[in-house]
Amino acid sequence: MAYTFSGSRYVTSGVAENFPIELQVALFSAVEQMREKVSGKLDYLQVFEIVTEVKGQKKFLHIYHMQECPEAKLEYFIPTDVEINSRAYMIDDVDHITLLLAEEY
Repeated sequence: MAYTFSGSRYVTSGVAENFPIELQVALFSAVEQMREKVSGKLDYLQVFEIVTEVKGQKKFLHIYHMQECPEAKLEYFIPTDVEINSRAYMIDDVDHITLLLAEEY
């Protein structure tokens, strides 16, 4: 089955409460970057490890984006003023996409 991540988008209450909207948008956009890396072959499960890092006087969210099949990894740094250390999943159920915290799975 081909997963396109093109259905309706939903976030869980945990994501809505803990991730700023800019981060939510960035994670959905990251899937497009993954699509390019794997020539369109996306796994139904996208995994995001998000860690806050400080470099000099600036704070960044270091996002590790992974999928298993085909195996692929990407990394992003996003300037931030919030502290987030979390794991999130994005799941394509064909007709809709859900972004949730790992503990909500």
